[in-house]
Amino acid sequence: VIDRALLTAAITGVPTRTYDGTDVATLTSGDYTLGGFIAGEGATITQTAGVYDSRNARTQGVTATLGAGDFAAQSGTLLSNYVLPTSATGTGVIERALLTAAIIGDPRRAYDGTTAALLQSTNFQLSGLVAGDVLTVTQTQGLYDDKNAGARSVWAQLGEGDFAAGTGTLASNYVLPTSAVGLGTIDRANLVATIIGYPTKRYDGTTGATLAPADYAITGFVAGEGAAINQTDGQYASADPGVWTVTA
Repeated sequence: VIDRALLTAAITGVPTRTYDGTDVATLTSGDYTLGGFIAGEGATITQTAGVYDSRNARTQGVTATLGAGDFAAQSGTLLSNYVLPTSATGTGVIERALLTAAIIGDPRRAYDGTTAALLQSTNFQLSGLVAGDVLTVTQTQGLYDDKNAGARSVWAQLGEGDFAAGTGTLASNYVLPTSAVGLGTIDRANLVATIIGYPTKRYDGTTGATLAPADYAITGFVAGEGAAINQTDGQYASADPGVWTVTA
């Protein structure tokens, strides 16, 4: 009797792919090493399906199940002379998937003289998440590109602590974005003007009132800003002597 020689198989090519939420490994013949052939003989492994130890991004083990049909013999080699391995193991890598973030929803506020933007989780859109994974951005602080009222660009800086993972989701499976940009709006602040100077004139048969800047008060300006009203024409509610409402 000549007994069949024993072959061994290992995965040595460090098969690598990006995180996709599964443990599936895709292998090539170059990922395998066969040991135990006599000189001048050999074969390649054609099995392309393998399994990582987990679905998560990291360096980890890879296993492939092998059957007789998963071997292609070189010329002059009879595979029946060998006990073929039924599996192969080795090391592989699942790399983190890349996420990008954008600011959406037109975050807006009234003019307050600063560039500060107040954001909510709904103002962020993450692209690149694997189906079933949930990540929420918790950053509430952003910056408009200008302090003045109008349509503005909004920017937010993001750190690892600004993401909340949903049940079954690992943030470590992703390369997290470090910033987000989008469009927002600073609305004009409302000003209120009143006549406070108690403008007074002698009866002349008309309702015309003559006003000075000191006759006006304006409220609603942010700290450090202001204006004077230079409208001099106003109207009393009546031409008769008395205390009347004045409008300008």
